[in-house]
Amino acid sequence: MESFHQYFEEKGFRCYSPSYRYHEKLESQQSQKLLKGVSINDYVVDITKFIRTLSHKPILVGHSLGGVIAQKVATMGLADAIVLLNGSVNWGILPTTKQERELGKMFMAAGNFWEDVLLPDFKTIAKFGLNKLNKEDQHQVFNRLGPESGRVFFELFFWIFDDNKTTKIDYKKIDCPVLMVSGTDDLAIPPSTARFVAKQQSTKTTFYTAEGYGHYLMLEPGWDRVAEFCSNWMFQQLR
Repeated sequence: MESFHQYFEEKGFRCYSPSYRYHEKLESQQSQKLLKGVSINDYVVDITKFIRTLSHKPILVGHSLGGVIAQKVATMGLADAIVLLNGSVNWGILPTTKQERELGKMFMAAGNFWEDVLLPDFKTIAKFGLNKLNKEDQHQVFNRLGPESGRVFFELFFWIFDDNKTTKIDYKKIDCPVLMVSGTDDLAIPPSTARFVAKQQSTKTTFYTAEGYGHYLMLEPGWDRVAEFCSNWMFQQLR
């Protein structure tokens, strides 16, 4: 999120980029062990605690998994507005494309992944997340990625088997403006699926189709055009 963080600060916003628990030093084996069994609910708790230290309600900008977390926090009345950048699917949203089903099958082939920690695989990340970058840039981004809790992926992609309904969102409790940005070339969360999420939202939701962008749109060529749209929208909410 570094590019968007700097862009928004240059526009006059005061920005914070808090980390989820155990994500500060993911290269350490100790951090990787601690991630085992960590839930999305834990990340919601982390962000909620951080927000409560602020003097006013913030505008939350969440990418992918961060979009789900932003919505969960918004249901608590802790957000002035939320921006979802290719926000992940949540409870009740079915895949609409062959690529999404293919991604789910890859997780299924990993065995009891929800009991362990998953390390990123370059081939998978390059295809589903970094498909708009050249090979050299793909490797540069990939080398910065760390492992994630397998349980988090289970809660995201296999919500139908999650007894806790971790990613279920009470949309009636989101009373703040919502901006959903969806890249047309995002293979992980395509616009056809993102629109189903948008339909659950209130009339305060703006759906923006980012033509030609993939999943990691804040790292792709022309990222500043998306940042500009988001910035203008956020300023409108502050009037």
